[in-house]
Amino acid sequence: MRFDRFVVQAVRAQFRGIPPMDEFLRHAIDAGVGSLALLTLLTIFAGMNLSVQAYGTFARFGGQEMLGLFCGVGGIRELYPVMAAVVCGARIGATLAASLANMQISEQVEALEVMGIDPMRRLIAPRLWAVTLMLPLLCAYADAVGICASYFSAVHQMGINEGVFISQVKEIVTLTDLFAGVVKGVIFGWLVALVSCYHGFRALKRDGAEGVGIATNRAIVHGAVLCIVLNMFLSALMYA
Repeated sequence: MRFDRFVVQAVRAQFRGIPPMDEFLRHAIDAGVGSLALLTLLTIFAGMNLSVQAYGTFARFGGQEMLGLFCGVGGIRELYPVMAAVVCGARIGATLAASLANMQISEQVEALEVMGIDPMRRLIAPRLWAVTLMLPLLCAYADAVGICASYFSAVHQMGINEGVFISQVKEIVTLTDLFAGVVKGVIFGWLVALVSCYHGFRALKRDGAEGVGIATNRAIVHGAVLCIVLNMFLSALMYA
């Protein structure tokens, strides 16, 4: 199936009434709760590393007190939403692609069609809704964890004044920035789910078990590349 045809059918299925709630809840829990541990660990170290790297650079010019400004702009506007999309998107996308590819190769999708059940409605729509709604929440969670990690590193490791750091973050980070991260999460989530479902859905039976690996690999790579490239255009549109 061509990608453009798949997109049209997937969008029609997604917005044609409420998706099957059992499938939606299962994938929403897996995408959201299942990604928390990985996202928390990576965001903590990313936030701390952001402070360490920025401090080393700003200290050369006597501007280390501007650390909160940099962490707010670089972290909340760009780093944490993209990291949540790429890392969690890769994990979620691999799961979606593998499960659908396995169903396609084992002829479970054909069985649904024989029973008169629309595979797009039953399989694709709940997955699209689950990831589209969960990824923006993960982006917001990454913002909170990342800025706390940057604060801890800046204040307790580099000795930056606590009040200065917090005031700079409040000054530079607005509700618009937080909302922009959530919007990015919605777009990234929908794209990751769409690309992953497409690669899983078009797995070839003749490839057997290898087809599951092929679909999973393509879903991870294409999803990550799309998120990173699209982030550049979204940032230019929002902040240029």
